[in-house]
Amino acid sequence: MKENGLTIKAQIGYGSAAIGDAVSYTLINTFILFFLTTQAGIQPAAAGLLTSIGSLWNAAINPIIGYLTDHTRTSMGRRRPFLLFFCIPMCLAMILLFSDNNFSYYGKLIYYGFMIIIYWTAYTGFYVPYSALGADYSQDYDDRIRIRLVASFFNSIGMCIGMALPMSIIDAFKGSGMTDANSWRLMALLLGVTTAITIICTFFFSKKYDVCKNLQKNEKMEPLHIGKMFKSYLQLLSLKPLRLLLVASLFYVITYAIITSDFMYYLTYNQELTAGAITLVMIGRCAANPIMLPIISKLCEKTDKKTAMLIVVAVLSACCIILRFVNIHGFLMLGIYIFIMGATCSSYWQLMPAMFYDICEYDELMTGQRREGEILAIQGLTETVAAGLGVQIMGIILQFAGFDGTVAVQSETAICWIYNNTTWIPAVFLIVAGIAIIKYPITKAVYEDIIQKIADRKDK
Repeated sequence: MKENGLTIKAQIGYGSAAIGDAVSYTLINTFILFFLTTQAGIQPAAAGLLTSIGSLWNAAINPIIGYLTDHTRTSMGRRRPFLLFFCIPMCLAMILLFSDNNFSYYGKLIYYGFMIIIYWTAYTGFYVPYSALGADYSQDYDDRIRIRLVASFFNSIGMCIGMALPMSIIDAFKGSGMTDANSWRLMALLLGVTTAITIICTFFFSKKYDVCKNLQKNEKMEPLHIGKMFKSYLQLLSLKPLRLLLVASLFYVITYAIITSDFMYYLTYNQELTAGAITLVMIGRCAANPIMLPIISKLCEKTDKKTAMLIVVAVLSACCIILRFVNIHGFLMLGIYIFIMGATCSSYWQLMPAMFYDICEYDELMTGQRREGEILAIQGLTETVAAGLGVQIMGIILQFAGFDGTVAVQSETAICWIYNNTTWIPAVFLIVAGIAIIKYPITKAVYEDIIQKIADRKDK
């Protein structure tokens, strides 16, 4: 069965790893700050600093992974070896990150700081080549929307697993007599194994689309040349459309990180929900994603990716601002809020990667080079820095608001700022992201003109 050149099997094969991506990413971004502050006994500002250290490390290795995957030539392809190599360390790091221990306070800081670095190293080693692999599947504008549609569908499954199930799993283990520490650790084990299995599936199914042309027998991998790598990235950053997308991505993901990290605090302390009720709310948020996928896809067909992204930003901004002045009372109103947040936040992961794919052709037109890995590495670097900044901002706010993870009831000041972290504070960052998207020049018509110019140049 085919749809405009890409078989459904190919799209599913690529999308499988999106489950593991979302399980891992969502688990870390939703629960790691909560775990560190309420289970491991780390102060909020210190916990936020740990996540920022991981982000800084990720920022350092993102360009290296991107450059390496563009210059890797093996019988298994350019991208697939990275998927296979890094999925197991990522699984192990997830387990160790959610393992409490009897170390001293400073010993815990060192331990969790080290584990966060290991995790982000493995995640980046998987994610950058995986993202670049999507651009290798097709250069067709609409095909790329479709492959992101399927990947986003699987991503929504992974989000549901990584966001909605952990508290229920932990609650079930605790109900069977396990300690809190063992319950968190076993939950991470289950989700870590799920992550690894789905990534390995994509490794096998993507073989046809990751082929090194004219590969010579016993061909050696090009060594990492730092000077050439920096020169290549500086050249990419001279591309105005790429810079605008990076600004939009930076401020949008800061928003996403603040809202996502604040979510558990808001449901636990502001709404005073039980673990079971939190699970239902999380499922509701995850359910918004598959509902929105065909809507976003149809919107892209009627307009283009840029317009669809602008609408998403506008809706989420309005939602955040309105909710600051309208207190959320009752499960129905909470459900509406969760659905809107889930729908607009998840739409980013459907649209933004496809927009970065289009930069690959713009780069080819302007420079004559194809650097999918490096372009997606810059995106990954930006998102990682943004996620770290978002969590750090939230951690600092909670610290100064007087949040105390050892008590069940928080002060009025802490409750107020937990609410601010999910309303007007994210809206400020979203407005900046919207301005960058307005200035972004690559519409569907512009992209088709780029493709035509590349084809004309090859025919000469």
